[in-house]
Amino acid sequence: MTEKMRASTAICLVGARSLSTLGSMASALAILVWVRDLTGSNGAAALSMLVFALPTLAFPLLGQLVDSFNRLALLVISQLIGIVLVSSALLVHDASDVWLIYVIQLLQGVNSGLVMISSDSLLPQVAAKSQLSSMNGFLQTAGQIARVIAPTLGALVFARFGGIRWVVALDVSSFVASILLLLPLRSYGVGRPEGGGVKEGYLASVREGVGILGRQSHIRMLVIAGSACVLTVGLLSSIVYAVIIDGLHQPASFAGVLATAQAAGGVAGGLLGSVLARSPARARTGARGSIGLMAIGALSFVSGSSVLVAGGMAVFGIGGTLLVVLYVTGLQSEIPENVLGRAFAGVDALVNLAQVGGITLGTLWLATFPSAFQPVIAAAVAVLLVCLVLMALGRSAAGVTSDETEPLAVADLSGETA
Repeated sequence: MTEKMRASTAICLVGARSLSTLGSMASALAILVWVRDLTGSNGAAALSMLVFALPTLAFPLLGQLVDSFNRLALLVISQLIGIVLVSSALLVHDASDVWLIYVIQLLQGVNSGLVMISSDSLLPQVAAKSQLSSMNGFLQTAGQIARVIAPTLGALVFARFGGIRWVVALDVSSFVASILLLLPLRSYGVGRPEGGGVKEGYLASVREGVGILGRQSHIRMLVIAGSACVLTVGLLSSIVYAVIIDGLHQPASFAGVLATAQAAGGVAGGLLGSVLARSPARARTGARGSIGLMAIGALSFVSGSSVLVAGGMAVFGIGGTLLVVLYVTGLQSEIPENVLGRAFAGVDALVNLAQVGGITLGTLWLATFPSAFQPVIAAAVAVLLVCLVLMALGRSAAGVTSDETEPLAVADLSGETA
């Protein structure tokens, strides 16, 4: 396959995932607002997010699946499963049916993991290695553009038509469009991993995934940084409705404004990441800067100003998306293609477990102190600051003085070379 053909194929893959993200984000926000409206409880909305994150525990098995079977076929199947799951929301009529939303969210969490792991593992088969940073930047930028559109679109459809039915129709349409974009990839014969077909148990798969991530110091630091940042995301996600309603005195639907602001910042972060990921020195600087930006964004939550919180969310979005581009490109560049599924399953499991931990801690705090969200914000900022200190110590321990000429096109956060 020529580089031009590989680039066009990669764009189809990026477009398919972006369309899927558009529909899923629109319905996800609408479902959160819907749960809040049905129950009148901030905790119920937070529980919905927690249930979605719990399937992280199954990610090692998903990685095993992705390394054993055709990744393109799995990605198409995941879109079909998404259609069935989101359509099931039509069976919910009142607060007594909220349990069904939790079941749907749980299964959606599993399916979302399959989409992420299979698409991230498929991209290196589709794109040339020299194209990975650009394609990951494009993927994150397109995804964030979808996130800019999705909250407004989901909230508008939900409010305008007074229910979830048309939101479901929107999500189903996005899944269908995604499948249509994936179909041309069949003609290039991509999808099946070389040397795949692993047959190991759950615990062995967990050990293999974690072992792959631990063999290189800079990959370990990527995972540590990503986990710390997502722990922060979990903490802040659990209190967002408390901040909106009790801190800003806005309706629950204001979450759409904040999500749009975060995604707008994410567009800039994706574009910036596609440039910084090409140079190890710039990638290290960008990684540290991304964590600093997230800390600034988190601090805005205590301002009591809707404008400042929205601006802070935009800054948070820049930092978060920048870090995602850096660590995904690093993993794809450094890890053998035939074990990428287990590697991404390992990193996604660790990162998402950190998010589950953050959501759980924040939810438990709110259950005990319903309006006292400020300590959770302080904890989130503290986690980010500790991560910055660890990264600085790692760089000092490595004794790096200058690495502008290193031939490593990876986001080496620790300052060590492979």
